[in-house]
Amino acid sequence: MAGCAIGALVGMGAAVAFGEKSWAEVWAKFCDIGTLRLLLPALGAVVGAMVAFILHIIIHEGGHLVAGLLTGYRFVSFRIFSLTLIRKDGRYQWRNFSLGGTGGQCLMAPPLRPLEEIDTRWYNLGGVLANIVVSTLALVFLLCFDLPDWAEIFLMTLTFFGYLLALINGIPMKLSGVNNDGYNLLFLEKTPDDKRRLCQMLEANANIQNGIQPKEMPDEMFPAEEQVNWKDGLQVNWQLMVVARLENQHRWEEAYALLQEGLAQKQHIAALFQQELTLEMVFVCLVTGRIEEARQYYTDRLRKYVKQFMKTHSSKQRIHFATTLLLDGNREEALRLLEDLKAHRSDYLLQGEVDMDIELMEQLLS
Repeated sequence: MAGCAIGALVGMGAAVAFGEKSWAEVWAKFCDIGTLRLLLPALGAVVGAMVAFILHIIIHEGGHLVAGLLTGYRFVSFRIFSLTLIRKDGRYQWRNFSLGGTGGQCLMAPPLRPLEEIDTRWYNLGGVLANIVVSTLALVFLLCFDLPDWAEIFLMTLTFFGYLLALINGIPMKLSGVNNDGYNLLFLEKTPDDKRRLCQMLEANANIQNGIQPKEMPDEMFPAEEQVNWKDGLQVNWQLMVVARLENQHRWEEAYALLQEGLAQKQHIAALFQQELTLEMVFVCLVTGRIEEARQYYTDRLRKYVKQFMKTHSSKQRIHFATTLLLDGNREEALRLLEDLKAHRSDYLLQGEVDMDIELMEQLLS
């Protein structure tokens, strides 16, 4: 829509510059009924595309939900943009939670059965299948029925975006270093360690959303790793959970050593995970008195990243608190940040993470 508006302004500007007309004359022509009738199909296509895209996000996440439930996964939350359905105290509730980086998310916990009996294929395939089925139905209607122009435009965009999302999510690849559904579908059943990590991550995220802190999770969820493959986004993501648990348990030197190991391999790690690892290194350095080392890690780029996601991730509020207190020396502002997080703790989806972050902030303050 912004592109359409810019195009219209450029066109009118060109008419004024080269057509020897005034802005008033060009605007009057633009508002002429005939001109508007010519523009309506284009406007309809833009609106239809927006609606179709949003629908396919809902369809995709709904596909994961249905496939997961049919194969024994347990419902945790279902989010489209910020509108989120959660299950709390045995009841379903609609809440608003902003979570940067994704248009939607279906979070489920793995089945309570041995790893070799857990099927990850249908769970990963569900979203792609849902997009393909709906797009194919839209295409059949488009080809087989005589429809009004607006319906044809909408079905065309519905078909296009459905197949596009199916390709983006279905063709095995890594998007910004994160495995897509097709990649997981192809490789998880062949690599038991990654399948185990995915199930651990799903279970850990479900626990955190339900208010359980990482330190309160059972030890068997965090088996010792002989060697971490820092090129594997799934393994890196899990190591961030391990770091959170070490911080939660005040095992600072172990957290520092693990983060050092990861950052030594940062050329193999996706940019998103590099930032997350570096931020946790900043925090661990501040806690352990490595102030100058923390200052070197905390670049202006990371400061902007932290401020961008403070309202959606409590961990960023914790990092901002620690740097404000120990790098900037502003205790009053740090206290304000802590009280702000306490006052808005219910605004965050991952309640266990919020509780952990508040504890760490209070301990660092004292």
